[in-house]
Amino acid sequence: MQIEKIIAKTLIHNTAHKTQYHLNPYQGCYHDCKYCNGKAKRFYLHDEFSNNIKVKVNAPELLEQFLRGRGFYPVNRQRTDTLVDFMPSISESAKQNLPSKFILFIGGGICDVYQPAEEVLSVTRKLLQIAYDFSFSIRSLTKNTLVLRDIDILKKIHQQSFARISLTITLSDQEEQMIFEPRASTTEERFSSVQKLREEGLPAGVYMTPLLPFIGDARKNLEDLFKRCQEVNAEFVITGGLILRPGRHKVEMLSIIKEYYPELLEKYTKLYINEHPSGIPDTYYSHKLNLIDPIKIGYEMSKKYQIPFFEPRYIPEGLLHFNRRVSTVLSRIAFLKSKIIQNSSFEAIRIQKDSILLETLKRDLKRMNSSEVENLPLHDESLPYILEMLERNQCQFLIDHKEWDNLFYEGA
Repeated sequence: MQIEKIIAKTLIHNTAHKTQYHLNPYQGCYHDCKYCNGKAKRFYLHDEFSNNIKVKVNAPELLEQFLRGRGFYPVNRQRTDTLVDFMPSISESAKQNLPSKFILFIGGGICDVYQPAEEVLSVTRKLLQIAYDFSFSIRSLTKNTLVLRDIDILKKIHQQSFARISLTITLSDQEEQMIFEPRASTTEERFSSVQKLREEGLPAGVYMTPLLPFIGDARKNLEDLFKRCQEVNAEFVITGGLILRPGRHKVEMLSIIKEYYPELLEKYTKLYINEHPSGIPDTYYSHKLNLIDPIKIGYEMSKKYQIPFFEPRYIPEGLLHFNRRVSTVLSRIAFLKSKIIQNSSFEAIRIQKDSILLETLKRDLKRMNSSEVENLPLHDESLPYILEMLERNQCQFLIDHKEWDNLFYEGA
């Protein structure tokens, strides 16, 4: 592994609705997972993705600049470098007038923030310290037990706002896991990390993604993984399928299949014959080869093992809280109708569009009467659910499908 220190110009990537911002101080990932989406050419990452790890050593400074530039200051430091230092009497008033907060997603995606380089440089820990100093909530996703090093600061963040760590776990058999994730922590080490985080009072769940076709989606693998999730008290489970984007991403993965699973090479070649830019499997061959739907099987298993198939949503302080609750309700309904019930994809699309509208709505639904709500540019499919939420703050559809109780994170 070669570590290259760089001075970056940017760090922050926001989601479409600006309720969560993504940041990652690393380019490249030493874990070298063979299915890693980061190896796709579309991300313009360097060719030595798995061995040359570029580190944005000024990432902590960039995060602090970003937060200060949006009107925040470090409430958990003795010195804030603002007028509060010279006029302590305005401290409480200043805190109350801070802008609406958002979640900082530190890591996950294509470059793990707890890969071995972090043990040397501790950049992620510095980012967590800034999140604590500014009293911000965080989320993260990793395949490395190094996250346990930071339990102390994670607990401090969670005590004042919210901190959730998720572990990606895809294969129960250690030999198989080492084929596809050669430098990550073992499956059992990751399950132990989930258990430790939960014992320390932190929200922590499992992302079973990607479930590799005909390998990870095998019934035995899923049963073993879900059983362990139940044993370690995982907060939730989410499953997803494999995408293979054309180019080096697809070529490397197929070479691994050819070497270790030659009997599956033809199936994989056909599944991804379409050269789709997003890497999704070919629809025709998915049906012909009886490819298991990774979301439906994951949902089915979650019900069997009584583990929520959804990351319970935490809504930061200062946002239009009720709007986000209703948006989350609509999004979950759209998911069930499109992926699980599958009775109307058109209806689900319209409901999902309304979910997005409510995420960005500047007016508080709670302060609107029913006629004002009905005059919003909403679809007929969504309106009854919205009006029900206004009247009862509940959704019978989600209650009937046993989805309501774990929809929101309500605290320990």
